[in-house]
Amino acid sequence: MPKSPPPRDPAGEAGRNMMRIALVVLSMAGVVAFFIVTGRVEMNEPIELSAEVTQPRTYSEDTPLTLEVALTLANNTDDLLPLSIGSQCDIFRWFLTDEDQNFVQSQKDGEPCVDLPVNGNLEAKHQMTGSYTLTLDPRRVKPGDYILFIRFWGRELRQPVTID
Repeated sequence: MPKSPPPRDPAGEAGRNMMRIALVVLSMAGVVAFFIVTGRVEMNEPIELSAEVTQPRTYSEDTPLTLEVALTLANNTDDLLPLSIGSQCDIFRWFLTDEDQNFVQSQKDGEPCVDLPVNGNLEAKHQMTGSYTLTLDPRRVKPGDYILFIRFWGRELRQPVTID
């Protein structure tokens, strides 16, 4: 008579399955880490808008407050990025809110610009920059934390800002 297989131990089998799953997950993490470390995978967004906001002078109730905004629009793809805006006035737009997103101030309309469509391209793996000076009303903006909402060439960004 043939020998019957030994009874299965469910706890032992579950432990072996957990070990196999842990080894597979660890292997996958190792492969991903290898590709990131060796530079074969870039972790950047395909199209990335970033801003650096500086405050040249400290807050004063008597004089307008200015913020210097340096923007970078990066095309991290291998393809040409077409840029199109309905008006030169819309290349750069902004407004400021408090931390609770209550409106504080926005860009003034009526600033001189050519109200014609603007088209261009951003080459693959290239970036474009823009520098702007924002004038804030000291009656509306006091020292504290704010959120600056920025639109540049149709891309949007929320930038935390602290007024000193």
